[in-house]
Amino acid sequence: METLANFLGWLLIANFIFLAFRIFIFGSTPKSFVYKIHSHFFKVSHKDFALTHYRAIVHHVTFIVFFNLLPYLVLKALF
Repeated sequence: METLANFLGWLLIANFIFLAFRIFIFGSTPKSFVYKIHSHFFKVSHKDFALTHYRAIVHHVTFIVFFNLLPYLVLKALF
């Protein structure tokens, strides 16, 4: 169980680094590189693209909390 708790701890760190990278990449380049790539393949407006992106960030944070942070805290509290 200690090994699983350590794995979840490192996974939590990796997820937050990926999340910060994702927010930086999509947030710092409005209507440029990322949007142009996606709008080339899909007919999507900038407003819909931004809405979808921020919705995905909310889902990502929710999954991190429920499937990574909470199990880590429970394992650390029990062992």
